Amino acid sequence: MLQDIRMVFDAAQGCFDLALASDAQGNQDMQDDPGLFTAVVISLFTDARAHDDDILPDDWPGQPESAKDRRGWWGDGLMADADASGPLGSRLWLLWREKDLPAVVARARQYTQEALQWLEALGYAVTVEVSALRVEERHIGIDVSVAQAGQDVPGRNWHIVYDYANARPESVTLGIAEAV
Repeated sequence: MLQDIRMVFDAAQGCFDLALASDAQGNQDMQDDPGLFTAVVISLFTDARAHDDDILPDDWPGQPESAKDRRGWWGDGLMADADASGPLGSRLWLLWREKDLPAVVARARQYTQEALQWLEALGYAVTVEVSALRVEERHIGIDVSVAQAGQDVPGRNWHIVYDYANARPESVTLGIAEAV
C-alpha cells in the first residue's frame, strides 16, 4: 500500500497544500494519505520533462537548443533504465498558450494517461481510466478513475477542471467510483 503525506486543494489560490491536524495540546502534524490522492496530484501537476519532439509554449524560431526550457525533475536523470515508474509529472504544462482546439483535449487526455501509468506498472492500481472534454473556453474537464490494488472498496474518481491558459487546476473533486 502507498502511504503519503495528505494534500488538499485550495481553490482560491489554485494550488495544493499539505494537510495539517492538531492534537489535544494544539500541536500540529502532517496528515497522512493511505490512498492515492497525493500520488495523483503530484503525477498530474508536477511538470514532466518535454520530449525532444514536443513544441514548447515559449519556443521561437531560431532559438538555440540550450535556451529551451524543457522543464522536468532533476531526479528523473538518476533513474535506472529498467525503472518502471517512468519520469515524474505530466506534460499538461505544454498546453499553455495552445489554441482552443479539439486536439488540445486529446493531448490533455494523453498527457494525463502517461503521467498515471506508473500506478499500474508498479502495482498500486489495478486500472487507471482517463477521459477529457472541453468544459468551457480554455478549460478541460479531466476525469480519472483509479481502482487501487489490494482494496475491496470501490475505486476513486477525480474530476479536475484544468485551466490550460494559466497551466493550473481550477477545481479538483474526489469521489467514489460508480459500479458498472
